[in-house]
Amino acid sequence: MMRKTYKILAVLLTVGMMCVSLSACTKTNKLEPAAGIELSEASENKTQSTDNSPIGDVAQAAIPKTDNTPSQTSTPTPIVKSIGKVIVIDPGHANKANLELEANAPGSSVMKIMDGGGAAGIDTKTPEYLINMKVSLQLRDLLQKKGYTVVMTKTDNSVSLGNIQRAEIGNNEKAALVIRIHADSSENTTVTGASMLVPLPINEGTKVIIDESNRCGRIILNLLTSEVGMKNRGLAPHSDMTGFNWSKVPVILVEMGFLSNPDEDRKLSDANYQAKLASALANGIAEALK
Repeated sequence: MMRKTYKILAVLLTVGMMCVSLSACTKTNKLEPAAGIELSEASENKTQSTDNSPIGDVAQAAIPKTDNTPSQTSTPTPIVKSIGKVIVIDPGHANKANLELEANAPGSSVMKIMDGGGAAGIDTKTPEYLINMKVSLQLRDLLQKKGYTVVMTKTDNSVSLGNIQRAEIGNNEKAALVIRIHADSSENTTVTGASMLVPLPINEGTKVIIDESNRCGRIILNLLTSEVGMKNRGLAPHSDMTGFNWSKVPVILVEMGFLSNPDEDRKLSDANYQAKLASALANGIAEALK
């Protein structure tokens, strides 16, 4: 009886050992897919782990990120469809005057200085060129968001351009419109408001662009003064503007207010007001060229 009992126990022990061995083999066979799943999950959680996380490092090494894998932390850049029109923005003046002379018009014997240096605020003492550039750069960004191709005649206030050179930039770009950004000044400190300078038909070039320049100038000025809330001083035709007389594309020059008036001087030097000017100009250009 005892021998029979020992035999039964021996058989049970052998079967038990085989089951344990079989279980181990089965578990080992499942390790490969399990490891793959764990690596994948670690990779997905990489952005949640710290830089020194060993799980993140191992996962990144096991499943390297390819260039076409979208980043979980990147923000897509909005695509603005181009509307196929070029706008040239010309910030007026520079941080120094340029007293070299150039012909006022093609074939003209009248010579004018390239850049007189601009005005300065009667109260803030802010130089005009700083205001012109700040508004111009904001206007550039707003127009680009609307789908226009924008060319700046310059983005550096130390660059002093002649007016022929400014005009040629617009001509070479075949611009739909050149807008020159300025602020005004007067000996009369009570004078306020914005005006729009436009060319007169003094040569073959300006005869071609006069109608479109006037049309765009009027629309932009009306919208500027209504949106910002300032006096509309109307269009001001000029035959003596070198930048106009050399232009072969529509061109306007906006005077955004008077630095010689204490109230407008303070406004023109204010960042929020500059943003309003840029926004109104952008809306006016879009309205004129739609």
